Amino acid sequence: MSIEWFSRSSNGLATIYETNITLNTVASNHFKSAYGTLIGYDKANNDLLIKSINKDEVTMGIYDDTEIHKISIKPSYGRINGKQIINKLCNFFPLDFSKDAFHKFECEWDVQDKTLKVKLLREVK
Repeated sequence: MSIEWFSRSSNGLATIYETNITLNTVASNHFKSAYGTLIGYDKANNDLLIKSINKDEVTMGIYDDTEIHKISIKPSYGRINGKQIINKLCNFFPLDFSKDAFHKFECEWDVQDKTLKVKLLREVK
């Protein structure tokens, strides 16, 4: 008998709504010890970047307070609230919320940079 056992999905998913970014459990697990996040956009790869920031980095003054976004971690998801963040993202990568209430994308964790890369060209339908 030849059996192929299936493991749980290790794919991170980010769902972008008009007012927030919600991360599934796999993606949000990378932010359990985060004090905050930085949000950015990689124009070359069309990736939304979410960088984990710890308290030491904040107290050392590496980042300006206006750049740091709070992340709420719950048992089954993580969430970054802010319509302004989504509006800024839409300046680089247009998302149409009039047709769909949300857009879901695959994401990858970059261990070296402590950054979640939301692959905006890989929308999940």
